[in-house]
Amino acid sequence: MPPLTETLLGLRLADLRHTTAFRLTAGLCAVFVVAVIGLLGLTYVLTAQQLFWRTDQFLTTRMDGILHTPRGREAVMTRRAIDAWASGLEFIALYDAHGQRVVGNVQVAAPFPLGKPFERGDGGPPGLPLRLLAARLPSGDVVVVARDISPLRDLHERVLLIMGLSGLATILAALVVGVSLSIGPMRRVRDMQVMAAAIAQGDLRHRLPETSRRDEIDVIGTIINGMVEEIERLMGQVKGATDAIAHDMRTPLTHLRARLDRLAQHATIADDAELRGSIYGAMGELDMTLARFRALLRISEIEASRRHAAFTSLDPLDVLSGVAELYDPLAEERGITLSVAATGGLVIRADERLLFEAISNLVENAIKFAPENSTVTMALRALPDAVAIEVRDSGAGIPEGERERVQRRFERGAGAAMAPGSGLGLSLVVAIVQLHGFEFSLDDAGPGLVARIVARRLR
Repeated sequence: MPPLTETLLGLRLADLRHTTAFRLTAGLCAVFVVAVIGLLGLTYVLTAQQLFWRTDQFLTTRMDGILHTPRGREAVMTRRAIDAWASGLEFIALYDAHGQRVVGNVQVAAPFPLGKPFERGDGGPPGLPLRLLAARLPSGDVVVVARDISPLRDLHERVLLIMGLSGLATILAALVVGVSLSIGPMRRVRDMQVMAAAIAQGDLRHRLPETSRRDEIDVIGTIINGMVEEIERLMGQVKGATDAIAHDMRTPLTHLRARLDRLAQHATIADDAELRGSIYGAMGELDMTLARFRALLRISEIEASRRHAAFTSLDPLDVLSGVAELYDPLAEERGITLSVAATGGLVIRADERLLFEAISNLVENAIKFAPENSTVTMALRALPDAVAIEVRDSGAGIPEGERERVQRRFERGAGAAMAPGSGLGLSLVVAIVQLHGFEFSLDDAGPGLVARIVARRLR
């Protein structure tokens, strides 16, 4: 089972964080966090400044009263102050000229600044931070007054705690809201991706899903659906015209071939070899034209049917064995060895008759272009989640720049210009492969060509 950090309700978190909704939410969260921290920080700074100012004013007032104490009575005054300041928040101490404390309830290690408030964490009651003010008396002694600033420290810690908790809570809330807002659009994009893949495979009946919200995703879906409808209409017109021509011409051409056949018989009776040769030549051209019409109609039938009723789980080795049995005489006639290099046990889901037709076309092409005394090999190769069906020959192959083009109708490679053929065999294979949702490719066999169909493997 995938970890929660990788998937959430079937969607990857790595994809969710790239959505516009998530990024907007994260951006607004960042602005909100900065605003909260700034507001709390400003509040804290202004409040602390005010409290420190009041503390310093208090210390200055206390110090002013002490500085006017008659000379020689500083110690008495200090003891009275200790008794009078019984709140536990104020402290006082008297030091002689040598820095030794004479009397007091606070012990501050020398040296310390004179006439300027300062802070010490030691010297007073344990754990109490103090704000102090020291001044030299006319007698040369030094008096120190202090005030507990624990409330200020508590305020500092609480503000930091509030800032941290509010920032953390805001970030968590933004993550939850961002993920929640992103799941819906990501599901819609995933559905559109599935439909787009089906359309890319040639099934123009599919349309991207749209909702009644009419948001930006629906607008994009509407635009793409309009494009697909127009492409479907244009392709329908082209295919309809092609199919109509193929269908209408097949019957008169068949009749014409029958007449030529009768003429060839008469030429044989008349012992006119030249006329007979011309008639058989015309019949060969006519057979090729009829083969092209049959291939065109077959491709249109496969593309139009979109049938899956005949799909079943099968072992492709059985299909390869059937193709080898059918084409072995033809290969032997041309001095070519047709072999099957595969083991059973691999299972795919396919229409057995259509798969047989596709592999037959590939084997027929391989036999056509393979040199004499060579081998055409049909093989099965197990991939992690798929099965590769390969037909390999040692012929001239197809240059890499032509491999995609020859899969289109009536397109042939430069090396096949003189070879018989309609230029529709690979188009028929591609139509069958697309119907199954398989993948088809042509690669260099070094030397030769390997035609490969990759089908999803069933476990």
